[in-house]
Amino acid sequence: MNANESTLVPRRARGWRMGLANMLGKEFASWWRTRRWWIQCLVALLLLNGTLALNIKGDINIQNAGLSFLVMAGLVVPIAAISMAQDAILGERHSGTAAWVFSKPLRRLAFILAKLIAYGLGFLVTGVVLPGVVAYFQITNNGLPELSWLGFSGAMAMVYLNLLFYLTLALMLATLFYGRGPALGITLGLLIGPLLLLTIAPWRVPKWLLSVLPWRLLIPLGGDPPFAGYLAMGARLPTVVPIVATVLWCALFVGVAIWRIRREEF
Repeated sequence: MNANESTLVPRRARGWRMGLANMLGKEFASWWRTRRWWIQCLVALLLLNGTLALNIKGDINIQNAGLSFLVMAGLVVPIAAISMAQDAILGERHSGTAAWVFSKPLRRLAFILAKLIAYGLGFLVTGVVLPGVVAYFQITNNGLPELSWLGFSGAMAMVYLNLLFYLTLALMLATLFYGRGPALGITLGLLIGPLLLLTIAPWRVPKWLLSVLPWRLLIPLGGDPPFAGYLAMGARLPTVVPIVATVLWCALFVGVAIWRIRREEF
């Protein structure tokens, strides 16, 4: 048996799981066997926790500093996820890699799921868990020792749910469009546009939009804290509609991405 043969591992998965294990292995390797993971960790720590440290040393109230951390996490991490997720699909479509892997025993459902699982877990570790743990100790050691770990974990869960919304949206748009412009423009518009509009002219935003999109998860509105702020302080949420709606949006985006990639001709 030669070296090449010794590295081959037979896969006997059938149905929608056909090729999923191989694709997951490839996607996980691109995260954890390259410099990507520690670069993402470093960037998150510098931008999120570094800014939090500066706010704590300044004249900002510790609660406002924590709230600013959550808002910034809801912007910085999704921007990275949007860029990398859409490139994960479009890069393979443009290079011809997608056509090549689909000529193998690989279900197109498994192709999308592998991207979603790998990028979802990658950003969970590098963009949510790591900076969240560091931020918790920064906040509790600088004037807010009563902050509940469970409550802050709930706040970071809102950060992750917000991230998943834009991650799945970027994946879906990358299957619908062949260019990077629309995929990047639509997702960034939905991410940054509402923050500017809600800050400058909140009365122009229809109230029903606040219930069906993830903006209230991390953006304070009308003097009220975001949902992440409620959870961090152990307060009761005024409603769960935006949370449920965001989960449904994520499921819809994944479903459309799977439907579209199945119709793609290579």
